[in-house]
Amino acid sequence: MDFDNLLNLEEQYYQEGFREGQNENITQNFLEGKQYGLQVGFQRFILLGQMEGLCNVIESYGLQNPVLVKNIQTIRTLMKDVKMNNDDESVVEYEKVLVKLKNKFRTVLITLQRLVKNEKKKGLTFEIFEDVSKTIAGEIKGFVEDENTAERKNTQDQAQSW
Repeated sequence: MDFDNLLNLEEQYYQEGFREGQNENITQNFLEGKQYGLQVGFQRFILLGQMEGLCNVIESYGLQNPVLVKNIQTIRTLMKDVKMNNDDESVVEYEKVLVKLKNKFRTVLITLQRLVKNEKKKGLTFEIFEDVSKTIAGEIKGFVEDENTAERKNTQDQAQSW
């Protein structure tokens, strides 16, 4: 009889368990990564979708203000330039365009507020609009690791809003 295999039995079960754990971890990380990517993508583009929707509503009112019409057309043109992928160049371009879009959209809301002038109702500001967007999309807390992680007391301090 060969007793060498009996002596290595514990190591064999350890290796099998280790491989099963690795495979399970890979599967779970893939699913979590997909979910995280979908959520971040939703959060990034919901604001653009709401801007476009509100521009459609404003246009449907048929307000004949040249400044308002010009700014809405500028917003639509800027939105066409936004690429829906995750390349480094596209992300940088998205950030630049988003700043321009937010500023143009603020101008649209201010112009709309001047045109409507209803003193009983509070006007729609960009801050209110953005808060609604964040409420709908939620906020993901992302873990950011840097050189100072050893100095921190707990991981909660490392969570940052994305």
